[in-house]
Amino acid sequence: MKKQQRPYRAIAITAMARRELRSTLFNVGIYIAIALGLCVASFLLYNYVGSIQENGVLVLPSSFTYTRYLGGTIPSPEPMQVPLKWAVYIGAIYITLSASMAISRERDQGTLEVLFYGPVDSVSFVIAKFVEQILAFAVILFFYVLYFVFMSRVSNFALSMGFVKMLLLSLLLAGCMAAFGMFLSSLSRKVKTSVILFLVFTIIFISVPLVHSFLMAIPQDEVKGALSIARQTTSYLNTLVTWVSPFAYLDRGATAIELGSVAEFVKSLLFSLVYTIILTIGSIGIFNRKGVRR
Repeated sequence: MKKQQRPYRAIAITAMARRELRSTLFNVGIYIAIALGLCVASFLLYNYVGSIQENGVLVLPSSFTYTRYLGGTIPSPEPMQVPLKWAVYIGAIYITLSASMAISRERDQGTLEVLFYGPVDSVSFVIAKFVEQILAFAVILFFYVLYFVFMSRVSNFALSMGFVKMLLLSLLLAGCMAAFGMFLSSLSRKVKTSVILFLVFTIIFISVPLVHSFLMAIPQDEVKGALSIARQTTSYLNTLVTWVSPFAYLDRGATAIELGSVAEFVKSLLFSLVYTIILTIGSIGIFNRKGVRR
């Protein structure tokens, strides 16, 4: 019986993923996310070029990014990597929001019951939704790559191996974000609840590291009383967020790329993969428990 289910699952996953991707591509939301990502990337590149001009630095075309300053050649940070990182953040947030409504929207509209009269089960349904989110992010990434290739030709900023590594890392980040969104969606029966959960967790994941960094910047001799307790509390929360937040996996990988550590980069890829698998399995389990009814 299980052997007979496998081809039906594959067919169901392919059919549902195609349907959802077609719906996404005809929706304006994905193109707004692409436009926002490109606007942020353009702003960062503009600022970078402006700082180069102010310091009298000349950009030379190269397989690596080098600058010439006062007659000498020095290595400089890869200017394309940071804009790509922030563009990927915006695309990933869109994927998380979309994934967080994937299951609850179908349940809320009552279409889940119709789907499950056919050769569809919880595994095929959740995986199909997950695959569709990854394909949607691949479309976003395709437009990003076109933009950065064009900007590389215009600005002479090279697209080095760090840029390629960031692209690979961003695909796994999309897996983390999609899995996290699907997990939130499996917890709720209403679309409004899913969106509220998405907003709450996004605010927590962004605010906790910022507050922790602010408190850690305060000199040790000034940390007393309630401030000391707040500092210790945010330290614990920040440690938790670094493992729960999907954003943290991109930061971990991006840091490894900047440091040139292959071991840390591979480790970040493996952690991202494990995170995605755990949340996807959790989404299937919760989906089974809640059922298909509203």
